[in-house]
Amino acid sequence: MRPKHRLLRSEAAPDDLRPLTKPQLRELERRLRDADDRTRYLLVSSLAPSFTLYYDVSSDNYVMNEPARATLFKRRQGAAAIQNTLGAGVAVVRCRVDARDALVLSSLPARCVRRRRERKTTSA
Repeated sequence: MRPKHRLLRSEAAPDDLRPLTKPQLRELERRLRDADDRTRYLLVSSLAPSFTLYYDVSSDNYVMNEPARATLFKRRQGAAAIQNTLGAGVAVVRCRVDARDALVLSSLPARCVRRRRERKTTSA
């Protein structure tokens, strides 16, 4: 059975594939770097060391002490635009995601993550 479309054939004619221009190569490389970048941004309002609010755009609410439920922004400019609409007291915080796009809590600054106190055990 013959493919109906010329691009579906396994052999490609040499004139079908033109080399990419330098601007096209630069744009392709920029997009690949952008896709590999695991940096994200959160909107954070820290009221106290044990009371931090993270903004969730989809529900237009803040989530208390749970950064994994907040909105992760791919670009800082997008986070800054939302920050300007929220008003004073909200900061843009840089963080990282893992290979599954889950937030890496250790990438957040210490003041943004609630740390649980470890109980000291005494051996008597």
